[in-house]
Amino acid sequence: MEPLPRSNVVRCGRRELDGFDMPEDRDNTNTAPRDDTADAPDRGYRGPAAELSRSALPTLATILATGAILYFGQQVLLPLAVALLLTFALAPLVSFLKRRSVPRLAAVLLAVGSTFLAMALFSTIIDTQVNTLAPNIPAYQANILEKVRALKHLGASGGVIDRLSGAVERVGAELERNTAQPDETAQKRDPIPVEIISRDNPIEALYSVIGPLIAPFATTGLIIVVVIFMLLEREDLRDRFIRLVGYSDLHRTTQALEDAARRVGQYLLMQLVVNTTYAVPIAVGLWWLGIPNALLWGLLALVLRFIPYIGAAIGMLLPIFLAIAVDPGWSLVAWTVALFLTMELISNNILEPWLYGSRTGLSPLAVVVSAIFWAWLWGPLGLLLSTPLTVCLVVLGRHVPHFAFLDVLLGNEPVLEPHTRVYQRLLAGDPDEATAHAEVFLEKDYLIDFYDQVAIPALQLAEQDRLRGVLSDHERRRLSTSAMTLVGNLRAIATEEAEDDEAGFAETTNGQVHSEDAEDLPDGTGH
Repeated sequence: MEPLPRSNVVRCGRRELDGFDMPEDRDNTNTAPRDDTADAPDRGYRGPAAELSRSALPTLATILATGAILYFGQQVLLPLAVALLLTFALAPLVSFLKRRSVPRLAAVLLAVGSTFLAMALFSTIIDTQVNTLAPNIPAYQANILEKVRALKHLGASGGVIDRLSGAVERVGAELERNTAQPDETAQKRDPIPVEIISRDNPIEALYSVIGPLIAPFATTGLIIVVVIFMLLEREDLRDRFIRLVGYSDLHRTTQALEDAARRVGQYLLMQLVVNTTYAVPIAVGLWWLGIPNALLWGLLALVLRFIPYIGAAIGMLLPIFLAIAVDPGWSLVAWTVALFLTMELISNNILEPWLYGSRTGLSPLAVVVSAIFWAWLWGPLGLLLSTPLTVCLVVLGRHVPHFAFLDVLLGNEPVLEPHTRVYQRLLAGDPDEATAHAEVFLEKDYLIDFYDQVAIPALQLAEQDRLRGVLSDHERRRLSTSAMTLVGNLRAIATEEAEDDEAGFAETTNGQVHSEDAEDLPDGTGH
């Protein structure tokens, strides 16, 4: 029996549309609205008021209460969050050392000690580089003035350039006047002997020096201790969490824990690898170009790229401004910009998709919104922690039904089924977007599969809504017109598939004919 050609799929689609009643095509005397639960038992429809009262209000109360706890408990929760994320990051290293027969305590101390030692070395290098750069900044004033004047001579007079030039000249004049004024006053006035009597307690003087350092060192020590105990008691903490939260559903709780640990750990590790492969060429390139303190800018680029989107821009602007101040011309600025743009293209288009791609499970908009939220809530440190913390929230929403809205709002997975999306666009009178969804589907499947799996179920949803009496006459006309437009847009694809089928069928038929003729030909032996 010959299979049905795919070109008939257009006619099948039209028959389905013909079966969708228009207001003037059918008598509506026997189509009174039916009960919701009778017509759509599988959809679970209970009305918007019931859904709002049962889910939206508890969810809103939960969000407000959680936000208040995070804001007012910042002093306690922020170190715990940092310790938790460091535990996720160091757990694979501890497991690796244990598999190499290293005792548990030694593995934990080695992992934590090496990590915080690297952080301390990193901070020391940055501090040294900043102290080296600071005394040289006033020497770059002449080059900045020269560039501003060059812009004025090029015809960019008036407006911002004039104000910028005037501001720089006024600042320079003020600095010169302040440095010259002590010399003039020293010639006019005789020195007055002054006797300084200190009435401060030596303990108070010592506290004034050490006091500002107590808080950061205490917080760092607290984080180190919490990380060590979390790594030592990791299995016990996991069992207690399961007993407290998900003892009745071990399968779901285990999936949530594994998913959170895998996503956060892989993100932190891969982001560190990507940032390192980005920062090392930047530092070497800036050193080769002659930018002062190239090591400082490379280290800052490594850290700032942990901040989504804006971190890379901040790390790029500082060396560019320094290149403007150092070089009297513009060639160094151009080479610096080219270096950063080249590394951004390589990192964004090659390294990041290759190493971790979309393993975080966050949409791009969710990354930006989460960065704004955590920066407002916990400041700069919250901005650094925004992505891994949001990953934990998405995992929570993916595996805990009560927090499913977090996965819907922040996740990168489609939240509507294909036939639901197509029906929604047809109902809105947008056949072009429905055609775009169809073309995405057709990249992997045939047109007949699209009609069977997407288009016809979409029309079934339309029929259910019509039987419930929620579609007006205008909406039904618009839906029918949009569906016919969608079928027309896909006609070219149907024709192309039909031609391919006919060509394939012809090749198969010709091959069979040639094989039969070959059997009848003489074989050269006289038979």
